[in-house]
Amino acid sequence: MLKRNHNLLAFSGSLKVVLTVFAVAIIGFSSCKGPIVNKDFSEGIIEYDIIYDESQPFKYDPKLRPNKMVVKFKDNNTINKIEGLSGSFSFAIVQNNQQNMNYTLINIFGKKLFFSEPLVDSLYPYAYSEMPKLSITKTDEEVKYLGLNCSKAIATLNDSAQHTFEILYTNELSINNPNRNTPFEEIDGVMLKFSVVLMKQNMQIVASTIKSMEISNDEFILPKDYEQVGEDTLEDIFELLQ
Repeated sequence: MLKRNHNLLAFSGSLKVVLTVFAVAIIGFSSCKGPIVNKDFSEGIIEYDIIYDESQPFKYDPKLRPNKMVVKFKDNNTINKIEGLSGSFSFAIVQNNQQNMNYTLINIFGKKLFFSEPLVDSLYPYAYSEMPKLSITKTDEEVKYLGLNCSKAIATLNDSAQHTFEILYTNELSINNPNRNTPFEEIDGVMLKFSVVLMKQNMQIVASTIKSMEISNDEFILPKDYEQVGEDTLEDIFELLQ
C-alpha cells in the first residue's frame, strides 16, 4: 500500500470531488474566448476552468485544489487529465471507443496504476460511484455562448431544489454521442457549462479554450509502464485519499 504523505493528504480533501467532476466531464467542452470559424473539427484539445465557491469552508489549503482540466479528443476517443502538487500527482480517464474500453490512470509520486473497464451501455464506470442522483429537464431556451448556438437544460442533484444548475450544450461540434456512459447521457450535445455539488463543495465547470490540432493516437492507448489494479485496490487508494 502507498505510504501516506503530508502533501498528498492535504491534497486529498478535494481529490475525490475532482475525480467525479473530472469523470462527469468526460467530454463536455466549448470554444475559445471568441467565435469559432470552423466548428466541425473532431480532433483537438480543450481546457476547462474549475471554479469554486470561495464562501464555502474548506479544511485544507484552497490553493491545493486543482483548477484546470485538460481534454484531448480524436475519432471519438478522449483523455481527460488533471494534475496537482506541482506535477507529483495526476489522474486521467481514457475512453477508447475503438477498443470499447475505459481506463482510469493514477500517478502518485511516481507510482503508476491503472484500472480498466469495458464500455457497456447503461453501465457507468467506477469513477462515477460518488456522483449523486441527477435529474435533467431540457428547456426550449436557446442561447449564444462563446460564439456557439446552445440549448439549455436544468439539472437537479438528489431531487433537491437547493441543488440545481444550468447546463449549456451545443450540436455545433462534430463529436458523436459525447456523453455516453455518464450521468449526463440524456444531453445529446457537447456540454459547455455545468456545475456540481460534491463533498460539500460547489463547483462550476466552464470550458475556456478549444484548439483544433493533431493529436497522437498514443494518447488513447494504455501506457506500458502502468501496473494494473483491481476495484478493491482502487477503492483502497480512494479511501487513503479522503
